[in-house]
Amino acid sequence: MSGARHVWTGLTGRVNLGVLTRWVSPDLVAAAVSGRVPPSGPRPSPLTPQFMVYFTLGLALWSQDSYEDVLDNLTAGVPELAGASVDKSSLHNARQKLGSAAMAEVFAQVAAAPVAGAGTAGAWWRGRLVLAVDGFVVDVKDSALNRVAFAAPTGAQPRAGYPQAKVVTLAECGTHGLRAAAIGGYLSPERELAEQVIGAAGPGNVVLFDAGFPSVRLFQLAAQQQVAVVMRAGAAIARNPVQLLPDGSCLATLDTVKKSGAKRIGQVTVRVIEYQVGGHKVRLLTNLLDPNTAPAAELAALYAQRWQTEQTFREIKTIQQGHEYVLRSGSPELVRAEIWGHLIVHLCLNRLKTMIADQRGMDPDRISFIKVLKHARRTVIAQLAHTVKAATAIATAMAADLSRYLNPAQHPRTSYRSTKRIRHRYPRRPHTRIGKPVTTPAPHHTITLIPTTT
Repeated sequence: MSGARHVWTGLTGRVNLGVLTRWVSPDLVAAAVSGRVPPSGPRPSPLTPQFMVYFTLGLALWSQDSYEDVLDNLTAGVPELAGASVDKSSLHNARQKLGSAAMAEVFAQVAAAPVAGAGTAGAWWRGRLVLAVDGFVVDVKDSALNRVAFAAPTGAQPRAGYPQAKVVTLAECGTHGLRAAAIGGYLSPERELAEQVIGAAGPGNVVLFDAGFPSVRLFQLAAQQQVAVVMRAGAAIARNPVQLLPDGSCLATLDTVKKSGAKRIGQVTVRVIEYQVGGHKVRLLTNLLDPNTAPAAELAALYAQRWQTEQTFREIKTIQQGHEYVLRSGSPELVRAEIWGHLIVHLCLNRLKTMIADQRGMDPDRISFIKVLKHARRTVIAQLAHTVKAATAIATAMAADLSRYLNPAQHPRTSYRSTKRIRHRYPRRPHTRIGKPVTTPAPHHTITLIPTTT
């Protein structure tokens, strides 16, 4: 873009994100980049920080497309931009200038309010919004900078596998809407990343955790934020009851001690609930200590909602990004910006999905994420939504034609768990697996509480 003034200069502000503009408005983007992006040089550029936020989100909407194709998708519906383009190196330089802080702020603004409304089906338990914390990893481009910043599951080999970024999210179970996220490297402890997101849960809500998260620090942070917590834990954690409760649960102490065991440096009181389901014993820790307001049987049933995070990650990694997708960015700063872009797009898509479900009084799980994603892409290419009112009208039209966006009702199913990434280039399918379906009907499981006796 050297030399004369580019014909797009002053015009790229006319580009919008289609129906997603309702949540990523030009005003929100302008506020997010203000003070977080270095000022432009003496010559104005068409690649303004606001436009580059939309371009970064476009990279997430069309993960498999090139820079040029994404740019065409964003500008095809704006007549003033027809007949010209911008070279790839200029787009890359503008991405570097934008950085990740502005994208993180856009996410924070879009995620500030709950996705679920007061009447959203399947989102609440006893007046509490149900959320869950969990983490996933994404492969990033193999560069020297990325390998140093993020590391990789190398084992004994120094260059085995892609570098991987670790993302821990706080997400609503009923809507899959993200409320907070923390980005680290492959070796970053999930528990420490979880401490960065717990504060976004909001007072009075309940957060579910998988095994591996229980810690005095997390319980203390939850207490400071007035957040209810339910965590799975192993048998060796908080194993000595101090008080038996009428519903068979008990109170116990969770300690943090130095490795030598000589000095206790933290302690909280937790409630322990044990139950049997599907042939497995499950042990939960919670700071909901009163069995009258939080019955053990209800918490055991509620904990199954934690698995909604697996569906959330499937939406991001398999549907939105594409199977075995590798982030395109070669530097840590751009990797983080790219991840924030994917999280923002996923959040907006689930806001749209929930809006459609709420208009019909349905559970958001019944609305097809992939259908909503494809329709959102079409609205961007056509530049259909210039205002919040227009975006709302699009969502209303989608709700009216619900048959196109509805997932079929299904009974519970289960899937054989196997290695995620095959190590051999041409693996042979095990003979015992030939002909088996990807998923099979899951039997109905009954939850049986196990009373604490000692």
